[in-house]
Amino acid sequence: MKSPSAGDSSARSVRLLTVGVIMIIATYGLLSNYQSVVLNSVVESYRLTGGMQGIMSSLINFGAVAAFLIAPMLQGRIKKTTMLLLGATILVFSFFLLGAGRALAELIVASLLTGIGFGLVDANCNAVMVDLHHDNSAKYLGFLHGGFGVGGLLAPLLIGALLAAVSWHTVSYLMGALIAAAVIVFFFLLTAAKKGVPAPEKEQRLTFAAVKAFLFHRKNALMLLATVFYAASQTGFLVWIVRYMTLQYNAESLGSVALSLYWVFGTISRVFAPRLKIRPLVLFLLGVVLTCVFQAIGVLSGSAVIMCIAGAAIGLVSGHCVPMILSVASEDNPGSSSLIASSFLVSIYATNSISPLFMGALASWTSLNTMMLAPAVSAALSGIVVIFILKMAAKKNTAAIA
Repeated sequence: MKSPSAGDSSARSVRLLTVGVIMIIATYGLLSNYQSVVLNSVVESYRLTGGMQGIMSSLINFGAVAAFLIAPMLQGRIKKTTMLLLGATILVFSFFLLGAGRALAELIVASLLTGIGFGLVDANCNAVMVDLHHDNSAKYLGFLHGGFGVGGLLAPLLIGALLAAVSWHTVSYLMGALIAAAVIVFFFLLTAAKKGVPAPEKEQRLTFAAVKAFLFHRKNALMLLATVFYAASQTGFLVWIVRYMTLQYNAESLGSVALSLYWVFGTISRVFAPRLKIRPLVLFLLGVVLTCVFQAIGVLSGSAVIMCIAGAAIGLVSGHCVPMILSVASEDNPGSSSLIASSFLVSIYATNSISPLFMGALASWTSLNTMMLAPAVSAALSGIVVIFILKMAAKKNTAAIA
């Protein structure tokens, strides 16, 4: 039996590490929205046209997918906090390279490295939080993604203000310095918390059979598919909203406001949605259905102001979607936090790799409005998949009762 002092020490260590992980995810949230804010500057600097306008975002996501594929292979071999620190350190180098680069090849390498860093940070932040608070993962994943939302909110405000004074290359240097500071703080918090943190549930080294069993489980596969469609909807809005508002309405500032409002209300959603007495999958369903509605209203309104308001509404109704579906997967598959985080994040970032290029090409083939309606269609498809999952679960419960 543990002494009261041991229990207090353990609780303190968990709090310290929880704060450290949320700090890292908030910094990551700010950096991950960097490319959305600087997209116009990048396009002009490298004279990109058509689908190539989305190359920076797509390469970042390709790099993240590579990291997510690697992370589960390290399950049971390397500590998640070590991988988290490695990912954050890679971001320091990648943002300094973004600042130094002037040729397209340098942008490509820096973007891929940024994606790898993002992937390692994202997957391991989620996995560590589940390990620390497995019995209440929905609540703490909400806090975690709320921290990401705070970073996302700060991105257009801070980076937009910096761009008014210095070049986007200089802003890259400043972002590199910011993540470097976060790495140092997290290292000291980890050192202070290390001795008192309870050991997480032992994870077996990942095997091909375990991955196959997870991916081919019907519910898991359908949840991953729903996540893919949701990711296409989310990235379609986040990556293109500033450029869309610039080209369609000559209102770049309103595009940044729309992005900020999305993250303000998305953060509110992530913190408070887990407190609602509604099943996580139902909350996810409501989120994607209402996203479809508000995205369509914003685009079809023909008004920059209404599109801006729609951005706030989309954040409020869908900000909770990723932590909700991760929570469901964690409850269904205990002891596999690395595999769960990586699988779902692979599905998100793989989609994000393709979506910006597809939407850029769609705008060239059709129109900007058609391009911005694509996220509404994706959200609707996600809702259809979740309805099928819920019906499947209802049939299973009925059969069990009978």
